[in-house]
Amino acid sequence: MNKLSTVDYHLYHGQREMIKHYNRNLLKSYGISYQQYLVMMVLSEHHDMPVLKLGEKLAFQSGTITPILKKMEADELVIRSRSETDERVVMVSLAKTGQALLEDIQHIPDEMFKDSKVTIEEYKRLMYLMNKIVHNIEV
Repeated sequence: MNKLSTVDYHLYHGQREMIKHYNRNLLKSYGISYQQYLVMMVLSEHHDMPVLKLGEKLAFQSGTITPILKKMEADELVIRSRSETDERVVMVSLAKTGQALLEDIQHIPDEMFKDSKVTIEEYKRLMYLMNKIVHNIEV
């Protein structure tokens, strides 16, 4: 079998192209990266959460999540603080500026869907298959 015909290659290539599209076409005018966008999406659902849990949720390593959050904090998109119950734990939440930006970019997933030119049925099938693959290979 040709390496370029394997599922993992197509998933990898598709992911990279989607991230490029997000960064170049959908998020650039808002001044955030795709990784920052993902952080905002998770925080919008989970509000105040430990940095470690956020990193786990996004499958980011500590060395990846920390610089992202530092930049977002400098841009006043997130707030980092110590946990009230355990000072060793750093918590992160969306700042008011981040919440406002999140409202401005809530259309982004719809734009990505529209730009991909797939049908809703194809999209649902893709989501189903991706979830099935992840569920079956998760350790």
